[in-house]
Amino acid sequence: MPFAPKPNSALLIVGHGSTENPDSSTPYFDHADEIRKRGLFSEVHVCFWKEEPSMREALFMIDAPEVYIVPDFISEGYFTQDVIPRELQLDGDTTVRDGKTLHYCLPVGVHPSMTGLILRRAKEVAPDADPADTTLIITGHGTGLNQNSTKAIKDQADLITASGAGYALVTDAYMEEQPFIADWDKLADTGNVVVVPFFISDGLHSFQDIPVMLGLEKEVGPAASQTDVFRNNPNRLRDKNLYYSSAIGTEPLMADVILDQVSDFDKKHSPATPEAAHATTLPEHLKQLVRSGVHQIGQLRIHWDHCEFPYALYHMDDEDLATQPAFGGLEHHRGADDSRDISTYAEDGEYRFTKGKTNLKRGWIMTLDGEGDLLRALDQFYPGCTALFLKHRDGALPIEDLREKLGRQTGMYRYAGSISDEGAQKLIQKVCGPAHNCAKRILWKLDPNTPLDDSEASRFNGIPGDTAEAQAIPLLCREACNHFVAECRKEAKAEFDAKAAATAT
Repeated sequence: MPFAPKPNSALLIVGHGSTENPDSSTPYFDHADEIRKRGLFSEVHVCFWKEEPSMREALFMIDAPEVYIVPDFISEGYFTQDVIPRELQLDGDTTVRDGKTLHYCLPVGVHPSMTGLILRRAKEVAPDADPADTTLIITGHGTGLNQNSTKAIKDQADLITASGAGYALVTDAYMEEQPFIADWDKLADTGNVVVVPFFISDGLHSFQDIPVMLGLEKEVGPAASQTDVFRNNPNRLRDKNLYYSSAIGTEPLMADVILDQVSDFDKKHSPATPEAAHATTLPEHLKQLVRSGVHQIGQLRIHWDHCEFPYALYHMDDEDLATQPAFGGLEHHRGADDSRDISTYAEDGEYRFTKGKTNLKRGWIMTLDGEGDLLRALDQFYPGCTALFLKHRDGALPIEDLREKLGRQTGMYRYAGSISDEGAQKLIQKVCGPAHNCAKRILWKLDPNTPLDDSEASRFNGIPGDTAEAQAIPLLCREACNHFVAECRKEAKAEFDAKAAATAT
């Protein structure tokens, strides 16, 4: 059944993200781009737990009065049942907050249509393998945090077994619980084995960890985007033909699964159709800012009516070239589609998971056809920063102090909360501010009663260079970034070790 367009609603796709692997977030952006091209929602956005924009900032970026939130996760479990509702402050299937109606859908991985995607991927990776002599293994992480984390994989194995696909065996296996994927050859009596990772992205697990467990690699290799070939199939290992596929979440048809979850939510809950929003939209606000003389955000110059194009973006250090004929030889990009690629890596190849870093690469110019495209590009270079500035200008931006942020951390990051005030103050001066390649203005304090010590980092206004404040959108840090949280964890451990050593002596 065709998906009915929702012109007054937004779609928010939620992912995990990574501070280490640039490929972890790629499928989420791909799925969002595909759905955006279909024109089914007024807006399509993504947000993350460990990347920008954060879940706590995502809703500031949305104008629509109704938002469908779809966890682009592979199963129901700890993140979908605990982390996402907590971060987005959801209180049920539908939450009304700050003038928006938020609908929380089920994660993509539990939808029945995933079965067809797994079979499609298995056939693609091993087209000539006889199913009768083939074992299909669906592999995932496995965790003790929530029993539902493996349920989706077990369910898919059962559904494929019952589907009549003809595989000699369909089973599940995991990285961190039995049956272990490292024992893949012991699980299969067949000559062929097809392994499909039940992950959203080709990140650390599916592209780097599992190949070592399978025996395809001796050690963890580089990220998928930094290699020329994913895998050479079949691989002859342990007297069997092993076929290894990319993660199921990289399948382009995952966009349809996201839409299926929205449709299923509507069938189950029958939400009322929202009225169109009448307030000034973010693109309209952005147009007013640029017309008033604002021409910089971070290291970007914003130029309007530039060489017959409505808008242009380029690195502030390339201004002399950008204003020459043929853009002075700068690489020309039409539209906002390439903005994520440009912003992901620095000139030296460093992964810029923190977009406020002052290492944006030069040598390009991007021309844009309207305020909507301009805002979409800016949200890739500096996620949410335009919306945060407008909220802050109007006195409506909530600030999250460090202790509150650290108090919401889980897993290995929960130890970050044990950092001392003294350690946190020193850490701010050690890793924040322009001296340490961060272009954001810190708005938060340690706690409501403890301001930051005076330093270059605490004084910085969020505008690189010598541009006047009236001519720039400052980059605002309303909550400590994930990089700082990770550094807090390291510092807290160092403090603990130092105390233990002192006690021992």
